[in-house]
Amino acid sequence: MDTLLMVAVVLIALAIIVQAGVLAGLYLISRRLTDKVNGLLDDSRTLTGPLQTVTTNLKTTSTELAEAGKIAREQAHAIEQTLNETRETIRLEVKDLRDRIVDTVETARTTIMTPVHQWSAVATGIAAGVRYFFRRAPEEPVEVVKEEIVVVKQETPAA
Repeated sequence: MDTLLMVAVVLIALAIIVQAGVLAGLYLISRRLTDKVNGLLDDSRTLTGPLQTVTTNLKTTSTELAEAGKIAREQAHAIEQTLNETRETIRLEVKDLRDRIVDTVETARTTIMTPVHQWSAVATGIAAGVRYFFRRAPEEPVEVVKEEIVVVKQETPAA
């Protein structure tokens, strides 16, 4: 039994040594990992300041761009409304001008053509009177002879 006890003690000692080696390895790996994490934390701390500045600048820029877009949209609507009002005003002015021109032409036509028609009627009456007084005596009627043309078709036998 002594041998068995001896083997058990040796095995337990080897197990303790292996455990100690594994624990030492884990400790070394955790130290390296901690050093790397600390380095990354330091790097992130150095980058945090500029990132916050960039974030603040981007927020400010996006806010200003949104305001500029709203102002541009309002200006575009104002210009569109002004153009629509101008178009409507021009259309009404052209219609009014056209109506005035048509009325003026009608008035001018009436004013000018009424005396012309009256003088034309007077001239026509005078011309009819002059023709009546200076007409010739009726001549003897001339006989009109109508001639008839007869077309005769001649048939020839085929050769």
